[in-house]
Amino acid sequence: MATITVPQVVPSPVEDAEALMKAFQGWGTDEQAVIYILAHRDAAQRKLIRLAYEEKYNESLTQRLQSELSGDFQTAMSYWILDPVERQAVIANAATKCIDEEYPVIVEIAYANSPAELLKVKQAYHALYKRSLEEDVAAHATGNLRDLLLALVGTYRYDGDEVNGGLARSEAKIIHKAVSTGSITDHGELTRILGTRSKAQLVATFNCFSDEHSTTVTKALLHGEDPTGYRRALRISARCIDDTNKYLVKVLRNAMRSSGTDEEILTRVVVMHAEKDLREIKGEFHKRASVALEQAVAKETSGDYKTFIMALVGSQ
Repeated sequence: MATITVPQVVPSPVEDAEALMKAFQGWGTDEQAVIYILAHRDAAQRKLIRLAYEEKYNESLTQRLQSELSGDFQTAMSYWILDPVERQAVIANAATKCIDEEYPVIVEIAYANSPAELLKVKQAYHALYKRSLEEDVAAHATGNLRDLLLALVGTYRYDGDEVNGGLARSEAKIIHKAVSTGSITDHGELTRILGTRSKAQLVATFNCFSDEHSTTVTKALLHGEDPTGYRRALRISARCIDDTNKYLVKVLRNAMRSSGTDEEILTRVVVMHAEKDLREIKGEFHKRASVALEQAVAKETSGDYKTFIMALVGSQ
């Protein structure tokens, strides 16, 4: 469920556009007014505001926000103002440009969306960049990591609950054989299984693996050198298959370590999920961290960025 709150009575898109222009005028931007409006409008309402603003003032609201705001607040708002599928496409594109470090973002997008949702993200990517997401992944990633990422974003998986028990048992054996020696021996088979099977089928396969070998696929992938990130990408895939929300809680907790907050990661998770399933992620966060997500965010952020992210995260 979503965490953003929308007033029962919402001004018209033109009125919101006028209020935003008023916030931009004068000696300095009224950031609180911008947050008050845009953090409390859903995707459809924000789209109408963008259109009304551009028609009335003959300029892009997105570009005006980028010129009026700064820092992490600007980055977060620039993502938020986009349509949800365009937002994911933009985030994916940024990840492909430094894919050796940002490949987890591609894995997250592949698993956090249903097959139909992922197709829409890829269509938005194509419309924005005149290239496919697969093209850019292939151009920037290499080796086994490239093969895995291409499989994850390139397949339209079955999205139902039907499971083949015999197949689960046989592919659990294939996975064990591939990872049991500490060095991965059959990259092609691992990529085929993770990249083509439905989530329900993979869960059944991983359960067979755990029952047979008294360990999880994720733990079995912990050992061994990982110079390219391929092994970590496999572990992230396994975690997302097991429970995407649980994995995202781990991402959020790592982003808010005592050594310093990674605002880029915090922003990505919050803006991508605030209108979808952040409430469930918050519940899992509280269970695992023994503190509410909003409390953790409030402690680790500051200024207008804090106010905006807190508005998206919502209250308990």
